[in-house]
Amino acid sequence: MKITDVRVRKLNDEGGMKAVVSVTFDNEFVVHDIKVIEGQNGLVIAMPSRKTL
Repeated sequence: MKITDVRVRKLNDEGGMKAVVSVTFDNEFVVHDIKVIEGQNGLVIAMPSRKTL
């Protein structure tokens, strides 16, 4: 499995979230809404989570 595309949307907000990323694997599988957050010891990524009804 190889990463074939990465799309970064930088956020200009003053909050802790710095960017939102989408990563494509093998030109087939895409993970959207990966968050880049400013943590206490540097940048941290948070995988997407969704609540189901």
